[in-house]
Amino acid sequence: MPTPDEDLLIEDAIGQRKSQKRGYNLFAILSVAAVFAAVGWLLVFWLRPMIKSIPFLPLGSVTTSLLVGGVIAFAIAGLLIAGAYFAANPWARWGDAVSGTCPLCGKRSLRQEKVEHAAWQEGHPEAGIKKGPRGIVTLCETPGCGYATAKVTRSSGE
Repeated sequence: MPTPDEDLLIEDAIGQRKSQKRGYNLFAILSVAAVFAAVGWLLVFWLRPMIKSIPFLPLGSVTTSLLVGGVIAFAIAGLLIAGAYFAANPWARWGDAVSGTCPLCGKRSLRQEKVEHAAWQEGHPEAGIKKGPRGIVTLCETPGCGYATAKVTRSSGE
């Protein structure tokens, strides 16, 4: 019978795996990247030429800072897209492969990942996030197989 800490870790791991497979994290990161790209485009290709078109206005430092700000916004957008590809890829498999077969289904599809439970304190959201148990969770990737175990490395009482 799993302990409450193990149950929390298993639920969090299953939630992480589902979230990764659905692609919500990828969508969120790409949305933020689109906002940065739009800001960069506005600064470089809309606002800067508009200010430069005003005659007899010595704005060399202003147009240069708009150019630099736009390039920085484009760079941030590019880094977010690259990070999304590596960190939030919904086609990547959850966790690291584990040797051996699943005790329930017999297939070689066990994956494990370090998981830490974090949640708001009951009745005290102003207190911030409370760290819970931490451990290594092993899940079976076979569809329909519900095998899951957790090894707690730090309990919730610590």
